[in-house]
Amino acid sequence: MSSVRTAALFILAASTALPACAPAPSPRGEHDESLEYNELNLAAGQIVLYEAQARTANACRADFGSDAQRAACAAKPAPAIPYRAEGLSCAELPYLSGIRLGTLDDMLADSADFRAGITVRYVADTVGANALWLMPLFPNNDRWGLPDACDNLGSPYAVRDYFHVAGTLSRSCIAAGRDEYSDTPCWGNDVLDRLIAQAHGRGVKVLLDVALNHFGHNYLFYDVAGALPVRERVARGDSLDGLWDFAASYDEALLHPALADDPAALAGAAAATDRAALAAVRARCPSLSGQPLVRTALQWRDAFDWERTQLRCGGEALEYQLPGYYLGGNNFDPSRGAGDNFTNNWTDVKFLYHHEDNAAHRWEYARTREYVFRVLDYWLSRGVDGFRLDHTTDFYSGLTPNEWKYVTSKLDYYAWRRGQPRPIFLAEEFGDQGGMSHVADILTEGYVGDLTGRNGQTKDAWFVQRVVDNTQRFGGHTFVMSALETHDEKRLLDGTGFDVWTGAGFWGIGATTWSTPMILAGQEFGEGEALGFRKSAFLPARFAPPAAADALTRFYRDMIRTRLQPENRALRASHYRFLPRRDGGGSDGRIYAAAKWSDDGNVVFVAHNLWQQDVAQSYYLPPDLAQALLLQPDSSYRLVDALSGLQVGACRRGADLAWDFYVAMGASTRLQWMRLEQCH
Repeated sequence: MSSVRTAALFILAASTALPACAPAPSPRGEHDESLEYNELNLAAGQIVLYEAQARTANACRADFGSDAQRAACAAKPAPAIPYRAEGLSCAELPYLSGIRLGTLDDMLADSADFRAGITVRYVADTVGANALWLMPLFPNNDRWGLPDACDNLGSPYAVRDYFHVAGTLSRSCIAAGRDEYSDTPCWGNDVLDRLIAQAHGRGVKVLLDVALNHFGHNYLFYDVAGALPVRERVARGDSLDGLWDFAASYDEALLHPALADDPAALAGAAAATDRAALAAVRARCPSLSGQPLVRTALQWRDAFDWERTQLRCGGEALEYQLPGYYLGGNNFDPSRGAGDNFTNNWTDVKFLYHHEDNAAHRWEYARTREYVFRVLDYWLSRGVDGFRLDHTTDFYSGLTPNEWKYVTSKLDYYAWRRGQPRPIFLAEEFGDQGGMSHVADILTEGYVGDLTGRNGQTKDAWFVQRVVDNTQRFGGHTFVMSALETHDEKRLLDGTGFDVWTGAGFWGIGATTWSTPMILAGQEFGEGEALGFRKSAFLPARFAPPAAADALTRFYRDMIRTRLQPENRALRASHYRFLPRRDGGGSDGRIYAAAKWSDDGNVVFVAHNLWQQDVAQSYYLPPDLAQALLLQPDSSYRLVDALSGLQVGACRRGADLAWDFYVAMGASTRLQWMRLEQCH
């Protein structure tokens, strides 16, 4: 069931020919200083991300909003989510149970109004973003070690099955009365296929959110049919280093992978390893059937000899069957049995084993690494465009930039073999930013917390300039995600000093930088709640929006569309210079003012009124800046408002413009983006 693709995706899968005249991608991280961007996917700088959690984005309450919204909510198909937390009780449970949760199907509705829902069409047409970042869609831990007693849905980053979309996100599963927990599971892979197809039809990329330094408790093991197990490579004497040669270690089963997630798929498998594993488990566990049989056979296929001796017949979760996947209690070796797991205060997850530097267990490490690759490769084969990688390097599990270099480079290679564009990788990185800057295309750290300036920091022009300079510290190796908030930070208004308009203006500064801008669902129409991303929640501002919600959304849309227009490509370029005041140089603390230019001569001047005040200032363009902008002293130029397309003021000589570049904005004006054009 879950391996059926939409027609559009199946056509892609039917072709296995290598792309014509396209060289194989070189491994990420092989930096050549003479080729500034040689390992960077420049497509990452051409997208604006819209982050949404499908469950929350279209959640509702039947007693909230307009009459039409209440009626629609009352009729909304929504899963009945049981409260599973062991040993906990929740006083908020009646309130949480009254929230009707969103599904992926909701995002396919033909609506461009946030009041009717957060849809693909809304993201593309109303917001103008061209990439949809979906928080984890997978079955997750909702029982063991929950961080909060009222997490009735558990933690989305404590994933229990990375090969399936949760059935609770699919209307067809809800209608069938089944989900991922049912004896005959119902998963939502097919509705994700439809979402990807619709998104691509609207010019929107889709990124999935994954956390692969750990799994949630009781991970349910599924895998790709026919994939060559690491134990077989060991048995035939393969070299671990040889896996880096992707052409030599190429596995046909991974080009257009099909899932082994029902007994028939394993029974009819072409691969001898799959058939042998199924036969061995049937002989060992004759009473086993259904999903437990499938998972046990797949685990047998992957198990090393020492793990096979302790394999149990109950269709157990991964940690009880293949402990070598997990980090052991000594924080350096893999687990050797059930219960021998490293534990810290992340009580809802168990850490995977990623210690590449442990020579005694190099093949256990390789097995984890290959499984991570197969998970991501499977979703790429279904049409996903990239991934947000949660917590990429990790001191505990041993996950390093070198492992990500291997995984991302191999994913590049298989995408190339399929004729797909190079995937985009967005890394949340707290540890080795320098290392990950050579591997990932986008890093999340370095802008969000800096620019919001919590803890009483003054956000004047000098402060903002330092933040912008800081985003360029990777020297062109990676983009930085320019956002004011993410799902696990406080909302835009908490402790920042912003209201929704000043916040939008500060967000717009990021949109003028060499970066990847991002909006969190609800930010664009003024959502101010500190919404959690675990327990049931909904966006109140969808149902009782601020008075200026539509105007605010149009403001975000205008900034996004202006950034993405080819005639304003300087906004996305890496070249910039802060403008000095004409009366002695330096900055005006009230105004962020800069010149942006591209290598082919496109120029846009940006000026931001940082707070709600009337501002005016005369700047000048030093000779070296005028030369970089190709500004000729005796040529005639005009400034065009890049958002409206209207000319700003009269045509002027280049020398006059350079000597007195005047900016004036009223208190209600957040920004001016002015494109330089010659007058004819």
